[in-house]
Amino acid sequence: MMQEPAAGALSPVAAVPRFGAVLAASGPVILTTFGLGRQSVGWFCSATNSDPYSVEGPYALETLPGELLFWSVLLLPVVVAGLLLRGSRRAMLTAVAAVGAVLVFGLITAFLLPGPDPCTGQERALVPPWLLIVCYPVAVMALVLAARSPLPRRPYGIILWAGAVGAAAWAAMFDRCMITYDRFVVGVIYLEAPESSWDGLARWSGEADVIGLPVVLVALAAAVRATIPIRWGRLAGTAAAVALLLFPLLDVATYATQYSDDFQMLFLDSVRWPLLVAAALVASAVWSLRVRISWAGTVHLSRSMIRGQVKGVIPGRAKDIVVAGVIAAASVWLIVSSFTPTR
Repeated sequence: MMQEPAAGALSPVAAVPRFGAVLAASGPVILTTFGLGRQSVGWFCSATNSDPYSVEGPYALETLPGELLFWSVLLLPVVVAGLLLRGSRRAMLTAVAAVGAVLVFGLITAFLLPGPDPCTGQERALVPPWLLIVCYPVAVMALVLAARSPLPRRPYGIILWAGAVGAAAWAAMFDRCMITYDRFVVGVIYLEAPESSWDGLARWSGEADVIGLPVVLVALAAAVRATIPIRWGRLAGTAAAVALLLFPLLDVATYATQYSDDFQMLFLDSVRWPLLVAAALVASAVWSLRVRISWAGTVHLSRSMIRGQVKGVIPGRAKDIVVAGVIAAASVWLIVSSFTPTR
């Protein structure tokens, strides 16, 4: 097990383009979360109506290219952040290729494979993907600048960050509803809940969760953790964990204000537990003194324990198997609970 290097900070010249690359790659997700440029991507309705129960999106798409583009845009910041953590010039160039590939795929999908509007079924108008066109070249330029100052590869707890990404993407994976062309939304039941002062914020947070804002928060936290001094990186990572924690806390506040004898909902079903798991994993990744948790080390330790060869194993490496077990147990519990009849 390797200790975290004492001098984990980068110079501003090396840190700014690295963080800027992840931020620019996250631009389409962040901007659509706040309602900007939604008509230029295919997983929102191109036009909204006055129906109060009509949700603009994002919807799970029936067309494979549109669905692949959604996940490519959402996971691109994660890929860029992961490659930046490797520090090498080759990793930077790979990140440039990844950004370019998503941009090209977005242009092809917009102009050659537009597909139907998810709400009307009509052929979608040709609208350039302006969010990708504006944000991704900025990310490429930042990566090119970062490639001029390659760094040695250092441990950053990849398993913890990967687990946090999976938990943060839970709503995008399972809560995006499918809509048919006659505007009938599958899997959504509207209940007349009491009005609450938290309604607007709760509605926005639910939409942001489905769009994938928590995934971007995890990617930005990983980038900050690797590019600024350890002390400030931990503070920034803690801030990201707190931001993720605000989502389930908002659920608790909404549940407390809406609960009544006429409107009852199980508390366990009203809280977004995956984001609580994501917040815990981010906090563990930014505060852990021993942050190198590798699959190879975990497998080796598991084999040693199975064979009874626990002598001579470094005590600190026992954390590998413990963390991996916690992540696996949490993932199984979340998957099983998402398919229970109450959900």
